[in-house]
Amino acid sequence: MSSFEFLSVLISVVVGLGIANILTGIGRLIHREAEIQLSANFVAWTLFVSFYMIVYWWTVVFGWQELQNWNLVLFMFVLTYGLILYLLSVMLFPTDMPETWEPGTHIIRKRHWFYGVFLALVVTEFLDTYLKGHLDDFSLPYYVLMTVWACAGLLALASRKKRVHDVAGVIVLVSQVAWVSYQLSDLEWSLAR
Repeated sequence: MSSFEFLSVLISVVVGLGIANILTGIGRLIHREAEIQLSANFVAWTLFVSFYMIVYWWTVVFGWQELQNWNLVLFMFVLTYGLILYLLSVMLFPTDMPETWEPGTHIIRKRHWFYGVFLALVVTEFLDTYLKGHLDDFSLPYYVLMTVWACAGLLALASRKKRVHDVAGVIVLVSQVAWVSYQLSDLEWSLAR
């Protein structure tokens, strides 16, 4: 087994745990549907993190497979990327969900942690793209995407207003779907080799 295959198995476990955490959280919400009021920010962030984990797994498996010379720093970087996504899933759906839990208010109360980790994700995404040598391939649309995500994260981090959090979540989700759709038609990473 190659170094990359070991890494891809570990990444698959981390992503699988994150997706399982989100699905478990959704299941718990379904059981308490009469008591829970969903908000746009919570739904948007749940969809964003779920979709991002799948795209992250795909890009790790097919974006890094050609690299032959792995080292501990690069290994830790790629693993940290997955751990950040897992941490976002845990912050969305805490294991000790109280009886009076309100998902949208929960994100606002935990905004320093949640958006701090999200901003770490933005930085990590940018570094990942740089390390793969894709910054020139993506150019202006990618810089716009990263700027939109950073601004949305910073605005939500600084605000307690529900409307700001709703808009930030929806903008990040819509821009993510638009970016992946744009890439699917244009870039080779979307194709399995």
